[in-house]
Amino acid sequence: MEKIHIMTDSSADIPQALVEKHGIEIIPITLTHEGRTIREYYDITPEEYCKLLETSREIPTTAMITPTVFLDSYRRAAERGCTHYLGVLINANGSGTYQAACLARDMFREEAGEAMQIVLFDSATYTYIYGHIVVMAAQLRDQGDSFDAICGVVKSRLNRVEAFLGVYSLTHLKKSGRISGGAAFVGEALGLKPISHVYGGAVKVCDKVRGEKALVSGMIRKVSGRVVQPEKQTALLLYGDVPAARIDEMEKRLRTEIGFKDVLRSPIGPSVLTNTGPQALAVAFYGQPRS
Repeated sequence: MEKIHIMTDSSADIPQALVEKHGIEIIPITLTHEGRTIREYYDITPEEYCKLLETSREIPTTAMITPTVFLDSYRRAAERGCTHYLGVLINANGSGTYQAACLARDMFREEAGEAMQIVLFDSATYTYIYGHIVVMAAQLRDQGDSFDAICGVVKSRLNRVEAFLGVYSLTHLKKSGRISGGAAFVGEALGLKPISHVYGGAVKVCDKVRGEKALVSGMIRKVSGRVVQPEKQTALLLYGDVPAARIDEMEKRLRTEIGFKDVLRSPIGPSVLTNTGPQALAVAFYGQPRS
């Protein structure tokens, strides 16, 4: 009989209640700020982290999870009698965490052989965009689905999920060096707000709108142009320190203009906010499968 262990990293931003309900292992990404080491998920909330970013002159740095940490996780699962191990991890294009997990898997096989089947997925994305797929996998396990069937669902979902990300302020992007001071000055002067497409392991600016009020409209247009059968799916509305009125507007328009069956809100966690800045808003959904 299969005994399946499910693991992800803290960047998946899975709510604690769901982690505890489904017994999902969360391995933390660590952040360093002014000499202090912070474990994402365990030591700080997204709300607390937003305040830290807004008040601090120093931007925290993130560190990938080491192979040793993953190897210890594999060993613990095997000692508990797990026959199968599923891991879904942060975009390999933005972090070395997935590669570290793969290296640890090879190390485990050298010492334990085929004592436990380990399957790892590069989510090719960030935050609850893949976190909700991890939760789905745990729900399928809990209802008795086979390991192969669960892996098939995870692979299919990861191949179709995408998102659009809007940023209300360029201040953090300038401070982190992701855009030049000159570009930030011009952008702020013109009131430009970038919209990025989070797709297939890449995050690329695909549009710029002028003014805060135009950002929601611009993102709605982008989502509408790529979503498949919204009436059959739940949109994920992901947010940092964004005014409640903007979040409410986005949810309303996702429901009324695009016609999503439902909209689920989820805060963006520290490791992603470190790169986007606190004033970020995103919508994740399912589109066409990638070739």
